Amino acid sequence: MLSTSLYAADGAVQALAAARPLLVDVVPAARIVPHLAAGGACHAGPPIASEAMCAPMRAALGVALALEGVAGTAAEALALADSGEVALLPNHDCGGVGPMSGVVTGSMPVLVARDEASGLTAWCPLNEGSGKVLRYGADDAEVVARLVWMRDALAPALARALEAHGPLDLLELHARSLEQGDEAHHRTNAGTQLIADRLAPLDAEVDAFVRANSQFFLNVAMVFAKLALVCAGGVEGSSLVTVVARNGVQVGVKLSGTGERWFTGPAAAPDPAALYPGYTAADMNPDLGDSAIIEVYGLGALAIGASPLSAPSVGLDPATIGERMRVLRAIAAAEHPLLALPDGPAILGVDARRVVATGTVPPIHTGIAHREPGVGQIGGGVTLPPFEAFVAAVAALDE
Repeated sequence: MLSTSLYAADGAVQALAAARPLLVDVVPAARIVPHLAAGGACHAGPPIASEAMCAPMRAALGVALALEGVAGTAAEALALADSGEVALLPNHDCGGVGPMSGVVTGSMPVLVARDEASGLTAWCPLNEGSGKVLRYGADDAEVVARLVWMRDALAPALARALEAHGPLDLLELHARSLEQGDEAHHRTNAGTQLIADRLAPLDAEVDAFVRANSQFFLNVAMVFAKLALVCAGGVEGSSLVTVVARNGVQVGVKLSGTGERWFTGPAAAPDPAALYPGYTAADMNPDLGDSAIIEVYGLGALAIGASPLSAPSVGLDPATIGERMRVLRAIAAAEHPLLALPDGPAILGVDARRVVATGTVPPIHTGIAHREPGVGQIGGGVTLPPFEAFVAAVAALDE
């Protein structure tokens, strides 16, 4: 077990433990992200130029920009981005997160969370569902129609429900979802039903969409974790990991003590992987998305002890869970004061110094995108961020 003296030794860990994210609103992204209000676009992972993006992210960017009216077609919109006429920034550098391609533009609705004590906020777009969706690079008429419905019907209905209900305590929802078998990343079934129940009554179409989309709570978990780690950022000398994010080409890492500086290494394909029938490892795109923020907080792969049912969906044998948790506790920043797993307290945060000392990087439960645009999700798996990014981050901390 980890000593609770770590709380006193690291103010970032103290802040992470104290964070109390509340879900407060659903609004168009441009309302709270100045970069998007100015006509820019955001994406997952560390910084990358549009022409260097992997195919699924490029496809998502083109569709999203076309929906904004930047150009008449996705191809024309991409040409504008490639020419430098659309400013691009990582979601993390704009105070938010987005799953997989993570592309966000101004009119897209985002979940807004606020920390009860500090007043700090974070954001994340709404979850589209699984399979053939924009975040995985799917780009047909069905994908576009769903995005329009989400903007024009789903988001206003959720905003009305939150206004009527009041802010939702996301820490409490995570405690309950862990008790019911979620790990908050690849399995979010319980959390999805919990949030639908809390926001009831919803419009019939909206309620049906949320309850049928077992991944709806994934984006709620992402905004929860992002905000908690925003609260823990900027603490001098702290080796607490505050970001791990992937863009399909590179993986970027940030530490509390190194602020907004990115430390990067190559993105890898998931291994192990549980692929849908008809697909092989050759079809997989290297990993992408900001959803690893969930593992950075201490959930997802770091909470697999709560969720044996999630193991097969990412290619793992449930019999290995006990040993995996034993290894992962060696890189924990601390034990969570309020969240529990069957084998003890949940992990709270990842300590980059422990990562470097043990050689164990935090694994990430992830969906898998096809490397070609238009196909979408082809399975789930486990990916490992590059060890060298943690080594470089710790070295910078010690400069």
